[in-house]
Amino acid sequence: MSEPILRVFAGDPYRCERALAEREAALRADDPNLERHLHFADEVQVGTLELDLTSLSLFALGRHFVVRRVEKIRAPKSFVPILEATYAEGTYLTLVAGDLRATNPIAKAAKARDALVSLPAPRGNAIRSSAKQILAEQSVDLPGPAFQEFLHRCGNDLMTIAREAEKLSGLGVGGALDERAIERLVFPSAERTVYPFYDRLGEGNLNASLEELRGLREDPGRILGGILRHLTRLTMIRLMLDRKTQRSEMAASAGVQDWLLRRLIGQAQRRSMVELSCALQRGVDLDRQIKSGLVRPADALLELVFAATSANYSASLR
Repeated sequence: MSEPILRVFAGDPYRCERALAEREAALRADDPNLERHLHFADEVQVGTLELDLTSLSLFALGRHFVVRRVEKIRAPKSFVPILEATYAEGTYLTLVAGDLRATNPIAKAAKARDALVSLPAPRGNAIRSSAKQILAEQSVDLPGPAFQEFLHRCGNDLMTIAREAEKLSGLGVGGALDERAIERLVFPSAERTVYPFYDRLGEGNLNASLEELRGLREDPGRILGGILRHLTRLTMIRLMLDRKTQRSEMAASAGVQDWLLRRLIGQAQRRSMVELSCALQRGVDLDRQIKSGLVRPADALLELVFAATSANYSASLR
C-alpha cells in the first residue's frame, strides 16, 4: 500500500476534500471492503478513538478513520497521543482541519511524522484557474462576463464554486450561460442576493426591481444604503460618459474591475444625468429621515425604489 498510515490535511476546505477523496479512492482500490469511520474532533473521546486505532477489528481487515474539524479542538495537546500511537494492522487515520497554525501541537506532531499536508487557499489567478477546472469537470460553459459574475457571487471560495457548478450541471442547462442566467441560478447562501436588485434598479426597471426586492430578506435600511452606493457609482459613470472619459480612467476613478464597469456602463447609458442625480438626492434625503426617526426604513426603501425607476418622478423635480 503506497498510502501512508497517517495524513493530516489542513487549509482550504475544497482542496482538503479533494485530497481526502483521492486518499480514500487509493485506499479502497487496494481494499474494496475497507471500513470508513467518521468522527468530529470536537466531539470525539480521545481515549476511545486511540483504543479503536490500536485494536484489531473483528469484522474488517482494513479500516479508515476520518476525523474532521481538528482546528476546533480546545485542548490540542490531549489529541497528540493519537498521532503518536502505533495503529493496528490495516488501520489508517486522516485528520482534516481548516486553519491549523504551525504552532498547534497537532500540526507539530503531524509534521514530525511527515504526515502534514498544507493546502492553503489559492489567490488571484490561481482561483480563476481552479474555478475553470471545476466548471469544466461539471461540463458547465461560462463565457467571460458570466464567469466573472459567477466568481463574484461565489466569493472566490472554491468550495462554494464547486457546489454551485455541480448545481448548474444538475439543472441540465445547455450551452453557454450569460450573466442574466447566473443571476437567476447562482445563490450560494440558498437565499437571493441583493445584487440583481441593484442592477434592475440601475436599469430603471420598476417591475423587475420590485420582483427582486420581494425575494430579499435583508434589512430595509441596509438595502437603502446599498442603493445609495449603487446610484453614486452610476451617477459618476454617467458623468464620465458625458465627458467621453476613457474606460481605463473610468475604472480607476470608480474603483471597479473592467467586468463590473461594463455592467455599470450598460445601466448608466439607460439613464440621464438628471434622473440619476435626482434619485440619488432623494435617497440621501430619505436616509437622513430614517436616521432622524421621521420615516420607517421599509417605507423609505419603497419610495426610493419608485423614485429611482420613474423618469416622470425625476422630470417633476427639474
